[in-house]
Amino acid sequence: MDFKGKTAVVTGSSGGIGAAVAVALAKEGADVALASRNVANMEKVKQQIEAVGRKALVIACDVSQDDSVTAMAKQAIKTFGKIDILVNNAAVGVRGRLEDISIEDWQFIINTNMIGYIRNVKAFLEHFEKNKSGYIVNVSSIQGLGYSPEPLNIAYITTKAGIIGFTTAIHSYLKQFNIKVSCLIPGAVNTEISNNSRFVGSPEKIKKMKDDAAQFWKLPIFLTPEQEADGLIKGMKKEEFLIFVPENMKAGLKGQAWDIDAYNAYVANPPPMRMGPPPKK
Repeated sequence: MDFKGKTAVVTGSSGGIGAAVAVALAKEGADVALASRNVANMEKVKQQIEAVGRKALVIACDVSQDDSVTAMAKQAIKTFGKIDILVNNAAVGVRGRLEDISIEDWQFIINTNMIGYIRNVKAFLEHFEKNKSGYIVNVSSIQGLGYSPEPLNIAYITTKAGIIGFTTAIHSYLKQFNIKVSCLIPGAVNTEISNNSRFVGSPEKIKKMKDDAAQFWKLPIFLTPEQEADGLIKGMKKEEFLIFVPENMKAGLKGQAWDIDAYNAYVANPPPMRMGPPPKK
């Protein structure tokens, strides 16, 4: 894909991966609509985009709310005329053991991390189908694909696995409209999502989780959001389905019987599938 002259919408673009992706798209020649609840931070990202000579639009948007997403899409389309790229990135976290995660906690995280993505796709779907073009990127996580014994991240992992399923389903359907779909699979990236997560459990459990998290984020294993964004851009240029950043995670998944390169090759050119009952002999 060539990004020059294109227009993108990036949700969760007030910081972390979303902000880095927005700036990376601008450096490739795209104008960007920034969508997030944190307007002050988006204004800073807007300045970075304008510094490289591209246009930026700041839109206050809460992806957990239907009306907010609908209004955001209308404003982006009205301002730029045409939207070519949608990057679904906005996400929240719930940290705690399964026993401590309430139904309300589940509803909270699913409403943003999964239904938020669905809201955004539906908000732009008619626009993309009318134009017979578009590129949707859904941001998931390596934890949503590989086996992950992480007892405090069960709710988050569940939503990230759901995102992969949603992305797979719409990828096959939207081909007929010439709409491309990819899924970014980030590894360990240093962002603010842990600090902004909802911690659940007793006060003692919550204190320990926050103390442990503070030490964990000091480990020298994390990519920067900018590295993640650069990897995404490279994957989008090749129009890969599952875009792994860093790519060496693919090797780790082979031990779990996942050959990602073979899977991407299959998705790029799947054999025709016959629907209905098996043929009579």
